[in-house]
Amino acid sequence: MHLYLTFSSPFARKTRIVVQEHNLHAVVTEHFSHPFHNEGELISSNPLGKVPCLTLDNGTSVIDSEAICAFLDKSLGDGHLSASLDKNWNLVTFHSVSSGLMDAAVHLQMEKLRARENLRSEFWWQRYFSAIERSLGYLEKHLAILPDDFSLSHINLCSALSYLDFRHEDFDWRSDHPKLTAMSEALEKRASLAKCKLHE
Repeated sequence: MHLYLTFSSPFARKTRIVVQEHNLHAVVTEHFSHPFHNEGELISSNPLGKVPCLTLDNGTSVIDSEAICAFLDKSLGDGHLSASLDKNWNLVTFHSVSSGLMDAAVHLQMEKLRARENLRSEFWWQRYFSAIERSLGYLEKHLAILPDDFSLSHINLCSALSYLDFRHEDFDWRSDHPKLTAMSEALEKRASLAKCKLHE
């Protein structure tokens, strides 16, 4: 099966980390495909034209990073990474805020790109930036919700924080969030995360 991705996507990074955690390299082949290029293979697999996208050997596709991570963990792995999310709605909410942080950070990057053509919206820039700041405060306050065992929620949060460092290096999120900082610095040393650093 093929995992369509870009190495600069935090959403793709999540799926790559799960592949590493379950040692699925023999069955999942990474395939670089920039979504802006509208490559035929990606478009035929995902009508949204987004990465990541996982195409299975039977020709069907699993679309969206959340679905791909769950599929890799539950169908190809032993399910331990997602087990903590099954009945803990507080953790599900925490997980969703991490996803929202990632989404806002990506949208903020898109506004940066639009600025090059004098198309940046000050309204959306402030809205995304405010959402990032509020989300970081929420995650710092509720970090104890994370389970003791490494999970999809750890992967989700680390992927969001690493994207802030990657694309928004001028934003000092660490100073006011010592708990998030300590967690991120510790987990980024984990083998699966260290092998899946964001890059162009």
